[in-house]
Amino acid sequence: MKPSSFKKYFLIIFLSSLPITLPSAFGSETDQFLALGKDIKDSKHIINKILKLKLEKAVKKANAKNMSCFELTEFFGKEVSFGKPTLLDVSLRNNPKMDQVPRYDSNREIFYEDSIFYGLRRFDFGNGDNRYLSPTFNVAGVRLGGDKISHITYIGYTYYKAYHFYFERFKKDQPIREARKKAIEKAINFGIFQEQTITGLNLSSAGTFSYADMEANYQGLRLFYGLCESRYPNLKKEEGQWIIKNYIDITSFITPELDESYNPNYFRPSFWRKIKPNMKNYCNSESLKKLNKVKKSYARFKKKSFSYYYLKEKIRKKELKDPGPFSLENVCLKR
Repeated sequence: MKPSSFKKYFLIIFLSSLPITLPSAFGSETDQFLALGKDIKDSKHIINKILKLKLEKAVKKANAKNMSCFELTEFFGKEVSFGKPTLLDVSLRNNPKMDQVPRYDSNREIFYEDSIFYGLRRFDFGNGDNRYLSPTFNVAGVRLGGDKISHITYIGYTYYKAYHFYFERFKKDQPIREARKKAIEKAINFGIFQEQTITGLNLSSAGTFSYADMEANYQGLRLFYGLCESRYPNLKKEEGQWIIKNYIDITSFITPELDESYNPNYFRPSFWRKIKPNMKNYCNSESLKKLNKVKKSYARFKKKSFSYYYLKEKIRKKELKDPGPFSLENVCLKR
């Protein structure tokens, strides 16, 4: 089977196993520029509380059903995305405890007219929440769209599934470290395939290749792998029972690369023609100063992820489009 055919086959088989339709799982576009200069309270503790409940439920279920590590992770992966309360964009933006811009109690419809996406056709999936911009949250000091949480939990789960599938194949005839590295690369390649098709560039309601989404997907893989397979797992099996060694802290999976004002998208040309004039509205000293302040606050994040460097190399080789020209700084330089 050809690689491209296999990817499509794997995608169809995997997605058909999920108990929810794709559109309702994904968030809409996010515009971090709308939140420039606005104070947003940190929501990491709210997310961590939900993760705690989900982890305790997964451990209880795993012990009752004598689940393996992989089975436990599968259950947890479905629980965070499909078991109430979910850790997805729409449910989080409808949570009044989550501070956000646009505000929870505002008329979110009108914010579209002030966003960089104004003028683009929007699609209404299901109950209509995806017509609205995904709000910007503050999670562990990073300003990110609610859709990034969906990518960590939902698409990150698909990364984990892809990783596990390939790792089981590679470890049969390769050293474990090499098998693991190649399986991670396969998972990221699968994410590229998704971002170029159903979740990003070729989906007419998006029209973007989001490098911030790709970072979130990878962080989701780290989260699920870390449950019971990493060197310092959240869970361990002792005397036949899974026990919680430490709870999940979402902070461990938050990086500046989740902020689209810091880590820009690549936009399809037809979309960029409409977005670029809207971005030029931020080409003033006040906006640029506010953006620079946000970026300076990210200096405390010293390390970049494996996915970040992997994608950078693909951009260098021209296997992926360079998002650099779509940053606000470059837009303003070419004004």
